Amino acid sequence: MLTEAGRFLRRIVLPLAILTFVMVGLGLLITKTLDGVWPFTVEDDLDRTFAEHRSGGWNDVTRLFSTLADTRVIIATTLLAVVVARIVGHSWRGPMFLACSVAGQALVFFLVQLFVARDRPDVPRLDAAAATSSFPFGHTGAAFALYGGLAVLLTGRLRGRRPAVLVWVLLGAIPLAVAGSRMYRGMHHPSDVLLSMVYASVVLVVMNRALLSPKSVWGYRSRRREAPQGADGGLPRAALVVNPIKLDVAESRTRIDRIMYDAGWAEPLWLETTVLDPGAGVTAKALAEGVDLVIAAGGDGTIRECAGALAGTDTPLAVIPAGTGNLLARNLGLPIDIADALHVAMHGRDRRIDLGTVDPDDELAVTAGTEPRCFTAMAGIGLDAAMVADAPDALKKKVGWPAYVVSGARHLRDRRMRVTLTVDDGEPIRRRARMVLVGNVGALQAGMQLLPGAAPDDGLLDVVVFAPYGMTGWAHATVRVIGRRRSQEPAVVPVKQQRLRPIEHFTGRRVLIETDRPEPRELDGDAIGPGTRLAVRIRPGSLTVRVP
Repeated sequence: MLTEAGRFLRRIVLPLAILTFVMVGLGLLITKTLDGVWPFTVEDDLDRTFAEHRSGGWNDVTRLFSTLADTRVIIATTLLAVVVARIVGHSWRGPMFLACSVAGQALVFFLVQLFVARDRPDVPRLDAAAATSSFPFGHTGAAFALYGGLAVLLTGRLRGRRPAVLVWVLLGAIPLAVAGSRMYRGMHHPSDVLLSMVYASVVLVVMNRALLSPKSVWGYRSRRREAPQGADGGLPRAALVVNPIKLDVAESRTRIDRIMYDAGWAEPLWLETTVLDPGAGVTAKALAEGVDLVIAAGGDGTIRECAGALAGTDTPLAVIPAGTGNLLARNLGLPIDIADALHVAMHGRDRRIDLGTVDPDDELAVTAGTEPRCFTAMAGIGLDAAMVADAPDALKKKVGWPAYVVSGARHLRDRRMRVTLTVDDGEPIRRRARMVLVGNVGALQAGMQLLPGAAPDDGLLDVVVFAPYGMTGWAHATVRVIGRRRSQEPAVVPVKQQRLRPIEHFTGRRVLIETDRPEPRELDGDAIGPGTRLAVRIRPGSLTVRVP
């Protein structure tokens, strides 16, 4: 079975190799066999006609369009477009498509040049001729790949036929103007131009299929797949519970609706979270509508609220990660890109995972007057909660999870807390610690394994007591966390060695954490206010999640 990398290479390398072979064959046919044969003799007449009808005004216009396809201009424009596409689209998929399209056509161009040598038109030329062959026409190929790629990305964000046609007309006119300008200036034959547009178009199609799948963005027409069936026998329907702060609904709705339509799903039910209802209420509304799937689009907090409402039901939860941490998504191997996340939501498999809950007798649940609150990834008290509470929202929006590192640096010298930890029915364990984390999963950002033995479906909670002392302790703890791998089980640290190895691990089904003073607390990266208790238990297999 091919790996993901193997499939990726197969969808790019093999088609480009075939394209290069075909272009070399056509080039040799034109230069070796058909040279001086009709209709290629007509090209010479056309080249002379352009040369005979030149004028000062047209010379200036064609110089401008010819400059637009200059190698340096193409590179600079591509880099700028890649940066803008990354900022606007919040994904690397579009920028990769654009960059790979331009690079792919350049690769085909240079490979063909190794085997095909064609003289430039026998007319006075207005530009200095490059050392490369006239076939194929690299300027047209690069311009078509760049501006055609931009048209593909833009039409994927538009609704309706007219705007898409307008985008294609405006952007498609640029490589056509480049092609006409270069022929006018005596640099290339018409067949060079025509075949260059053909091979650049093929490169765009290849990159589209390899990098933009499963989203169909080629042109403006979408092809609806054979429709799967929902629970009631009709089209399946999903509810999208969206945190509008994390995901721009106006910007994303057209794209998401189109992807789901093309996959044969009914128009989704769109529900937005609010300050008063961060997700549980609208998820309950979605269940009342009888949807087949709930897709949470937001951060870990939004996912937590949806998970709590879906716990104990058969309705699966899918995730479009749009937050700062995205801990559950990272630990379940869920893709970050919207198109890939939707593909998993519609075509993935269901997996039962555990949920952690804060018990009703905990002061948090009592003061809130609600049912136990759940978490999908981690709950904690101490330094981690202080980091979450103090991380500036503006910084999180700009740089993502590294904002927590900035806020955490402010609390490195905070006084350690006295902690009493009770796991299941065991004896109370007393420690001085920086923080205590209870995890349903084990990985943090950047692949760091804080709880390498944790699994979301093992029916257990994993606990880490983090108690570094001094610079040496911090360095030791950091090396242990960064250097640990998922396959490594945490070592059990004897009490007498706690000072030497300042990280301890425990597992159980019920965990009670008590502190000597109110400390910051958090659930799945959301601060829930200070307190002196955090009582947690596990609910095995209570949530169904859609995974790859």
